[in-house]
Amino acid sequence: MSVAGRDFHVRARRDPPPAPRPAPASSGLALSVRSYALTIIAATCIIGMIWLGKAVLVPLLLSILISHALEPAVASLSRLRVPRAVAVFVVLNSVVVGAGYGVYALGVPVSTFIDQMPSQAQRLRMALEKRTREGDSPIDRVQQAANELERAATSASKPAPAPAGVQRVRIEEPPLQLRDLAWRGSRGLIEFLAEVAVVFFLTYYLMLAGDFYRRKIASIAGPHLGRKRLALHIMQDVDDQIRRFLVARLVISLIVAAATGGSLALLGMKQAVMWGIVAGVLNVIPYIGPLAAIAAIAIAAFAQFGDLTQTGLVAGAAAIVAFIEGNVITPRLTSRAGRMNAVATFAGILFWGWLWGVWGMLLAVPIMTALKAAFARIEELRPVAELLSD
Repeated sequence: MSVAGRDFHVRARRDPPPAPRPAPASSGLALSVRSYALTIIAATCIIGMIWLGKAVLVPLLLSILISHALEPAVASLSRLRVPRAVAVFVVLNSVVVGAGYGVYALGVPVSTFIDQMPSQAQRLRMALEKRTREGDSPIDRVQQAANELERAATSASKPAPAPAGVQRVRIEEPPLQLRDLAWRGSRGLIEFLAEVAVVFFLTYYLMLAGDFYRRKIASIAGPHLGRKRLALHIMQDVDDQIRRFLVARLVISLIVAAATGGSLALLGMKQAVMWGIVAGVLNVIPYIGPLAAIAAIAIAAFAQFGDLTQTGLVAGAAAIVAFIEGNVITPRLTSRAGRMNAVATFAGILFWGWLWGVWGMLLAVPIMTALKAAFARIEELRPVAELLSD
């Protein structure tokens, strides 16, 4: 039979697709390394931006802290039908007037201490001379060791004789001018006053805005109601943590000021109230602040009494107050407020102090507390919040 003219439909047989080959382990390792490298690069860029933005971020964070601290007073006035703009103006000006009065009240003991400094310095010199005349004292041995080291350094750094016909040239540094010191001090004062003015106006506008930025952040969080609710919960948790920390910090400073001033007054220290306030204010700076307060109190005590035993008693009293505050009072109050473990707190203080210096150490705990509160609400970042928790 002829097959011409017939239509033959040839159906192509479909072979099953080949099974996917398992990816080699080296490719997965390469992707993991690339992901880690990108994460490290991104973190480095963020840290660099934070370091470069110190002039903007530090006043902004200070303003946020101050606005959180003063918000309860503004809210109380608002509940009394006072317009928010008037309430913010009254509260901020009351704080400024109170701070100015505190500085003015401290001016009398501070000026008295400064007036007594020449006589106190003379007593210190006489005490040192008396110990030097007594014979082989530790100060004598230290002075002899310093003289020997100076002679050794002078002989080692003695220049070689100049060749014949070559004149040696010696460059002398110009003497320190008092006008340079005055200019540096005045410039530092102007910069400090400018920063205070920036913080004041930022705080005023933040408090005047109220929950405006909260509603804006919730609106840009996403179209879904769950995302908006999550953003509102995060902001509420951050607000609660910061306010608890500020209240705890205020209570701790008041306790330190009262305990230090009372113990110094019992030991006969002059300007005990002033030194108590100084200890309470410096206590805000973690670790370094209490040490600086103890050192200043010890110097003032030695200048006043001229006796090492009395100086040791005064410095020991201030150190005992700082020790109790650092090991008993602060852990209990801050654990209830921020619920941060000690290792995370110390590491955060080191990190932010490395970035921003003293301001970083002052803002480290509020920043870490806010980050922990935010991370606890985000599923992917909850392990980090667990590491920061106590």
